[in-house]
Amino acid sequence: MKKVKRAAKPIKNTRDVKRMIAYLEASSDNYGKRNSILFQIGVTTGYRAGDLVGLTVSEIKEVIKTNEFIILESKKVNSKNIRKKNIKPRRVPLSPKLKVKLKSYISTKEDWEYMFPSNKGDGYIEVDTISKILKRAGEYLGLYYTTAHCMRKTYAYKIYVDSGYDIIAVKEMLGHSSIEETKLYLDLERLKYDNYSKSLDDFL
Repeated sequence: MKKVKRAAKPIKNTRDVKRMIAYLEASSDNYGKRNSILFQIGVTTGYRAGDLVGLTVSEIKEVIKTNEFIILESKKVNSKNIRKKNIKPRRVPLSPKLKVKLKSYISTKEDWEYMFPSNKGDGYIEVDTISKILKRAGEYLGLYYTTAHCMRKTYAYKIYVDSGYDIIAVKEMLGHSSIEETKLYLDLERLKYDNYSKSLDDFL
């Protein structure tokens, strides 16, 4: 039987997001802070992991100075992982709490250093490595399908719920080209059908 690859799922509960942040930081003496900071940027900005991994300390210093991220986003356009840049950069305000954490994280780093170095010390961490780290952490915490992309989906779901299920707000904040794209991204049809199925528990 062919194994079906599961799509990343958002972490829907704020408490679980905080558990993930704490677990990532405590799970490694050398790279726990790196993993935790990367996750925190991901869930509070909605940028794709591929757009975050190559950030340098000097770029983050500019973010701290201006109180906003400005990243020219890219996304995979085929199976060869070729990435296509969007025409306009997406601006995201810097969270005050994240600002404090970023200042602490870079306090001992040089401007030229990558924010998220690889374990091998030969560049920055790969997206696949992030997925493996989050998958292991998620399974330990009882959260499943937590790949690198779950950070962006967690961001989107939080906006969707906190905005009173405003799909247009999510579309704009993700930089999607259409509402249909955002509906598919949030998997709203699946969410609706899952809720219908849960109601059948009334029979038992």
